[in-house]
Amino acid sequence: MAIKQCVPPFAAIAKAEPAIKGARNPDLTAVQDFLIRFGYLEEGKCQAAELDSPTSEALIKYQEYYNLSPTGDFTQATRDQMTKGRCGMPDMIRGIEFTAECAWERFRLTFAFDSETGDIRGSAELQAVRNAFRTWAVASPLVFSEITPDENPDILIGWRPARDFDHNMGGGVLAHADFPPGCSIIASRLPLPLHFDDSEHVWTIGAAANAFDVETVALHEIGHLLGLGHSRVAGSVMFPSVNDNFIMRTLTADDIFGIRTLYPFT
Repeated sequence: MAIKQCVPPFAAIAKAEPAIKGARNPDLTAVQDFLIRFGYLEEGKCQAAELDSPTSEALIKYQEYYNLSPTGDFTQATRDQMTKGRCGMPDMIRGIEFTAECAWERFRLTFAFDSETGDIRGSAELQAVRNAFRTWAVASPLVFSEITPDENPDILIGWRPARDFDHNMGGGVLAHADFPPGCSIIASRLPLPLHFDDSEHVWTIGAAANAFDVETVALHEIGHLLGLGHSRVAGSVMFPSVNDNFIMRTLTADDIFGIRTLYPFT
C-alpha cells in the first residue's frame, strides 16, 4: 500500500495575512485566484495583489455564502474557511449563485470504475462509492447499475493526479464531478467524471486524522452528477467544504428536498 502525506489545502492562502480594503500584498493574489476559481470574482476584473473594490465585493459574496461576517475584508475567519478541503465545482457562476436545475431525462443510470487508490488495502474504496450511490437511490426514484468501463457507462469513477486532464484539482480540491447532460461544465459527452485527487490527499474508510473518508466525498460529488449545486446549509452533504477526520454519510433534509425536487416520486 502506497504511503503519502496529505498536502495542506490552499497553502498559499494560509500564508496570507488578514487585510482590509485598499491593502496591497503579493499574497492576496492567491486569495483572488481562489475567488476566481470558485466563481465569486470574474477574471480580469480586479487589480492583482490588491484588495480593491471588485475583490472586496467578491469577498462579501463568499462571506455571506459561508455565514461569515460580510466585511469585504480578508479576515482570519475567511482565511480559515478558504483553507479547508473542498469540492472542485464552483459555488457561483460569474458571481451569481448557481443551483443546478438540470436533471437526467431518465431514472436508470450506469457507473463504472477505471482506477483505484493505493491508500486503502483491497478495493474498499469502490464499495464506499457504491454505498454512496445506494444512499441517493433510497432518497429518490433513481436506479444505479455498475457495469465495466468498456460498456459505455454514464459515469466513470477514478482516482487521478491533482493536475487532472479534465479539471485541475491542485491546491486543496478533494474531488470533482460534473452536472448532467444539458448543464455540464466539464465533460462535452458521456461518461461524466467523478475524479478523486489521489496525489495531494490521503483517502480512508472512516474518520482518520489528515485523511478523507471516501464515502463522504463520493456522496457529495454524486449529488452534482445528479444535478444538485452547492448548498449554503452548513452540515448538509452538498455544503462545499469538508474537514479531514470526518464522516458525513447521511443525507440531510436540505439534500433530500433538492433531489426530490429534481426527481419526484410519482
